[in-house]
Amino acid sequence: MDAPDSPRRLGRQWTAMLLAPLAWAAALGILFTLTEDACARGARLSMWVVTAVCVLLALASAALAGSKREGSIDDSGSDRARFMRLAALGISAMFAGVLLLMAVPILLLGACRT
Repeated sequence: MDAPDSPRRLGRQWTAMLLAPLAWAAALGILFTLTEDACARGARLSMWVVTAVCVLLALASAALAGSKREGSIDDSGSDRARFMRLAALGISAMFAGVLLLMAVPILLLGACRT
């Protein structure tokens, strides 16, 4: 069992907090870069793969924040830890939704119009 403010626990908390926004930022940059290539080839598979991986990363962030372990964050009684857990769950859900919305143009528009 980790102490409430152990480096290991803090690392898990910050990973859960930041993984979803980093996945969104990566998707934004990578999809922008892939758009020209997808237009030239007429195929959007690479864009779908990037979107799927980033959505899974955002959901993994929520799973990490919501995971129950012996002596987990809620058992420690730390208000900061509880706040980080709930904030990470909310942020993960929000960014997973944003990533899914980013997939709508890939689905509805042609490769040269995304």
